[in-house]
Amino acid sequence: MTLVIAERTDKEVSFSADTRISFGNQGHFDKAIKIFSVPFKLKGPAKTREDFDKFEFEYNYGMAVIGSAINAYTVKDSIVEVLPNITYLTNLSDFSIPSIGKLVFDSYVEISKEIASSLRGAGLCEILLGGFCLKQGRIRVLHFYPKIGKENTEYYLDEILLTNKMRFFGSGKELAKQIYENDKSLNPFQIIKKVINTKSEKTVGGNIQSGTFYGKEFSINGVLEKIVDKKGNTIETNKYRRGFKIRDEIKSAKNPPYLFIRYGYKPYEFVQDDSEE
Repeated sequence: MTLVIAERTDKEVSFSADTRISFGNQGHFDKAIKIFSVPFKLKGPAKTREDFDKFEFEYNYGMAVIGSAINAYTVKDSIVEVLPNITYLTNLSDFSIPSIGKLVFDSYVEISKEIASSLRGAGLCEILLGGFCLKQGRIRVLHFYPKIGKENTEYYLDEILLTNKMRFFGSGKELAKQIYENDKSLNPFQIIKKVINTKSEKTVGGNIQSGTFYGKEFSINGVLEKIVDKKGNTIETNKYRRGFKIRDEIKSAKNPPYLFIRYGYKPYEFVQDDSEE
């Protein structure tokens, strides 16, 4: 499964995750993409032919997936299809994030029910969806999730992170909570790194991926990791993009076809214990 941490602070709202997908006893894959930037486009009723191609608002929303990869990626594709194609009908239309979330919630439920009918609990997933809310003028985050009962599985849509807070999701959430309770100075990157390094939660692993709301827009970050010892001496530094370790982008661009992938990198420092060397 996974570990996803969603956090709201005075400065930003962010999603962070590991990069592992597990396949039961068959092993795992450590380059999974779990955090996405999703285009949102809103237009009003077209009064002329030219209005068909005009959008009144365009933002990038943020999304994180948790649980069954088959379910999560199918829901993700459905959301990616819906969000750039929203039209309001009147001045009374509700542009809020919860109302927009309801447009894709039905797809989440329908897809989850069908996949779960074959895979049962192993086919369930959770979705985090956040974006700039035109109604409140701030970033708001929604949580789509199932609850398994004795007779039926029910599906819910809640708003989370109403105030500054850190929330944990996925199979590694209990260990992450415990680590955070022991040291509340830790940021999401440091918590995920500690969970990975313990190796006690086999479904959490690989590296760290991240996305952050900068103003109204959600952007995917690379991760700049600095490993230090307890005295503050640097042991190693690493750059990761979507779980891939990056060597030297600029050097590679000096050769044909003279291209490189431009990313912003979010730094963090991790103090490595002797047991983690």
